[in-house]
Amino acid sequence: MIKMKYHLKIPLIFFALTLFAGLIYFIGNNKSKLYADFIQINNNEVITVNMSEFPQIPWGDDNSITVHVSETFSTAVHGSLANINHLRNVEKADETTLLKDYICESANCIATLKKGIRFHNGREVTAYDIEFSFLRQPLIKKFDFASSILNDLIDIENTANNKINYITVNGIRYPSGIIKGINVKDIYNIVFHFKRENNFFFQKASEGRIPIVPIEEFDDQYIHWKKYPVGFGKYRVISADYKNFKFTLERVRAVKNIPKYIMLIFSVEDIGDVKMSLEGPKRGLSPYDKKIIFPNISSNMGFIFNYQSELGSNPNFRKALSLALDREKIARLSLHGEMTPEDQMLPNFGWYKEYRAKIEIQKQNITEAKKFLESVPHHLWKNKKIAIPTFWANINSLDYIREVKAQLSKIGLEVEFLETDPNYTEFRENDPNAIFWSGFAFASDDPNRNFAFFYKSPIYVREYPNDRKFDELFLASTQYMSNGPLYTQKLSEYFTKNNIMVIVANTRMVVSYDTRKIASLGLQPNGSKLLLWEIKAHD
Repeated sequence: MIKMKYHLKIPLIFFALTLFAGLIYFIGNNKSKLYADFIQINNNEVITVNMSEFPQIPWGDDNSITVHVSETFSTAVHGSLANINHLRNVEKADETTLLKDYICESANCIATLKKGIRFHNGREVTAYDIEFSFLRQPLIKKFDFASSILNDLIDIENTANNKINYITVNGIRYPSGIIKGINVKDIYNIVFHFKRENNFFFQKASEGRIPIVPIEEFDDQYIHWKKYPVGFGKYRVISADYKNFKFTLERVRAVKNIPKYIMLIFSVEDIGDVKMSLEGPKRGLSPYDKKIIFPNISSNMGFIFNYQSELGSNPNFRKALSLALDREKIARLSLHGEMTPEDQMLPNFGWYKEYRAKIEIQKQNITEAKKFLESVPHHLWKNKKIAIPTFWANINSLDYIREVKAQLSKIGLEVEFLETDPNYTEFRENDPNAIFWSGFAFASDDPNRNFAFFYKSPIYVREYPNDRKFDELFLASTQYMSNGPLYTQKLSEYFTKNNIMVIVANTRMVVSYDTRKIASLGLQPNGSKLLLWEIKAHD
């Protein structure tokens, strides 16, 4: 955010008259918006959900929006592109799903929209809205997690440079026909062409990072919403307190057993009727809180390396760091028992098992770790305290992080975990840091989803290992997915043994709710999102 200083150079009376006139004009032309901002709500009808200790605007495009925040908000407000199997309550999920059906054969997918699905502004959603939504960020050269979902589309990398054609549909002017990978047939049918087989595209595109949005609700550059996000989900945004990070949602239709108002808040304080992401020790402490550990693995955690640094690119350094860790002991120190020891990208859980490497979890070996570390140029680490930026709440108050530091100290490696800076989500150009502590969520049915972040990603540029063998294995895993799990198993083994990322543990989402107001959280799909309409308040 840029802070600007203003120097008053006009008479005070003239300023006051100008301000008054402007206010009258604004009120006259924005009655509905003002009503939305200042609507009176009975507090008994509002359920507050404390999403995170990191203050965030839940509809931001940048990489600092955490997965559970992005998916929870997007599912509620924007709805879902396709029905994801793990939503469990299929009937309710189908109510806010845009696609009637889709068929994928080889490197092509055809999708058909439902008729009569409407944005909150009243107009029907069309296939041109899908095309615009997919291309909006590439058009403005904005790259975030959406890029890793779209990068298999033919010609996607040329979006911002190709000729832009425009088409007017139902009075709305769209940029269309820009890339060869997307072909809108009519308002209800759209075809996608991929560089390689991509049977998981719709699952990934329904995660919430690429919401289907109406073009007319954006400014002329497609960057900023004119007011609030507009979708076709069960809830619409009616107010936003950007200073205190409080965002109020109202259900679109009067449906029984669905909360009328939801207020999303972000606070380190122990407040909120529902509290998400309780892996830290500061929240969920009320005697009225009931804690739930979701059974699904929600994310992994560990060390990501800056491959453009001499230390991060050194394979012996990464091996030493991995061998220094007693993963079982670290996981046992989790606050709620939500962690399991791990060193592979894919968890030993559910359908993921089939795609894992058939190797045991790395055991701690202090002697071998010291040997590998000693082979690393001493000026890079010896007699130094290595700073490790993080994207992890309350990092230095966690017992298992203290244990990680102690274990690394045993091999002579002194580290300092830095408290999270939400604006620092990846290594920067000429970054002096070699290690980053973070993790990747398991939100997709695609076993290659998280490996893709390390393959020439437009997001993680300096995290790319520039490893020809890894690139070959990744391409084979994605290209021959329909042939079975063998290629992904080989990719998993290479990724793990070469410590492209040193994974320490997997973690599950911990959520609590105040039993005085909330009866249950209903049927929830996983720990990566919260279906707000499933929350059940006491009568």
